[in-house]
Amino acid sequence: MGTWQIVDQPQNCTPLPGVWLYHVKHDQDGNISKYKAQWCARGDMQMPWEYNNTYLPTSSFAAVRTIITMAEQEGMELHHWDIQ
Repeated sequence: MGTWQIVDQPQNCTPLPGVWLYHVKHDQDGNISKYKAQWCARGDMQMPWEYNNTYLPTSSFAAVRTIITMAEQEGMELHHWDIQ
């Protein structure tokens, strides 16, 4: 299972430019524990008419904890879907 896949570019679309961000993670002793890389698209280069064509759901950890707590207090059942 990969984190990304190569797909064909839709017609009449120009991909957004982006940048690689590199991070060095350290352990408690200050030693390097891992290297991480992240590709970030330049959202500021997006055309105004394309704003509704993107969907990236995000939530804060506090919001998720609040929802779980409220569901537990009300005796509700939570479900999770992985949408691709």
